[in-house]
Amino acid sequence: MRDDPLVATGRGTRDAAADALTALLAPFADPALPGRLVDVPPDVAARALDLLPLDMRTARLNLSQPPMAWLVATAAELDGRLVGALEPGRAFARLDGVQVDAALARTLAERVAAAWPDTIGAPAALPAATAEAWTSWTAAWPIWSGIGTDLLHGPLPPDAAVLGLEWD
Repeated sequence: MRDDPLVATGRGTRDAAADALTALLAPFADPALPGRLVDVPPDVAARALDLLPLDMRTARLNLSQPPMAWLVATAAELDGRLVGALEPGRAFARLDGVQVDAALARTLAERVAAAWPDTIGAPAALPAATAEAWTSWTAAWPIWSGIGTDLLHGPLPPDAAVLGLEWD
C-alpha cells in the first residue's frame, strides 16, 4: 500500500486542489458578497492559477473576458489587484477583473483593447468590460461606472484613486 495521504484519507487530488485553492484565496473573500474575491495580489492569484487546469487559465471563459493568466500578468505589471469568485469546496476559481491606480486606467484600457480585439470567435474585451472608479482601495462603493471603452475617451472623476475593469 502506498503511503499517499490522499489515498489514505480516501480523498482525491480534486479535493486536495479545492482545499488548497480555498485556503489560499479565503483571506480575500468579500464579507458583503459571499463567494466574491477582492483585492487579490497578483502573486497570490498566480499561485491560485497553478491549482487550476491549464485550459481554465488560458481560455476566455465567457468569450469576452481576457484569460485569467493574462489578467494576472497585467495586474502584476501595473501593480494592481484582482477580483473574482471562489466556490469553496470545489477546485474552481474565476479571476474576472483587474484594479489599478487611476493614473494607469488608460494604460490598462489600451492594453486590453490591443490584446483582445473583436475576432471571428470572440467579441472585443474592452467594450464588454464594466469600468468602475473608487476613491480608495478600501472604498465600499464606486463613485463612477461605465464601460471599458469610456476609459479611452473621457476623464475620470477628479477624486478617483482606483479604477477597475471587470467581466461578467
